[in-house]
Amino acid sequence: MKDYSNYHNINSNDKIHRDGMTLLEHSLNGFESYEAFVDSYPTPIRVLIYQKYDSDSETKRVIGHIADIERGNILNINKQDWLVVTIPEDNKIYRKADMKICNSFFPAITDKTKVLMRDDQGNVIRDKFGDPVYQWVGGEEFLVPCIVESSIKDREKNSQLNLPDGRIVITMKYQPISNVKDNAEFMMYDNTYKIANVDKTKVINEVGLMTVTADIVPSEVIS
Repeated sequence: MKDYSNYHNINSNDKIHRDGMTLLEHSLNGFESYEAFVDSYPTPIRVLIYQKYDSDSETKRVIGHIADIERGNILNINKQDWLVVTIPEDNKIYRKADMKICNSFFPAITDKTKVLMRDDQGNVIRDKFGDPVYQWVGGEEFLVPCIVESSIKDREKNSQLNLPDGRIVITMKYQPISNVKDNAEFMMYDNTYKIANVDKTKVINEVGLMTVTADIVPSEVIS
């Protein structure tokens, strides 16, 4: 059987890809597209947004360039943070995934680092015994957009199951955070919570989501 794939010097796969990219760019530059900032990068991108279920749903479908859509990405659209919560579907032209609106911020803390102290001339500062002087730096708080829930979805019954009183589940972008660990305490909603579990099963190659389960600490036993 003859091969007509190069008939008239046209590669059908290249043409499909080229036409698909043209349609994508036309849509992303159209009236229905939105400007978005990914993970606080200063250069905006363009995305398409569609209702996932109904007009009141907190979950929407986002479509954009392959490089821009990844599970765990935080998209700031119209000054509102959205978290990409599903593994994107990829057709080699664009990606689409579900994103959910962020309703709070997790008070994350940076790691502390031991730094060798130097004077204005770059000389190592030493104490009276001649030993180098070190200083701990870091430990600053920064806010991570997140999704806080007090109930979980029962997919089989298509209903919400309330968590035990005082328990919350926090979903956020995976990243190394010094105070995201078992038994660490943090403040949220004017209460102190203690982390009971950190689930990283939705992290692949350091990219994805982590889920924190935390319980409220009664005021009389706050450490």
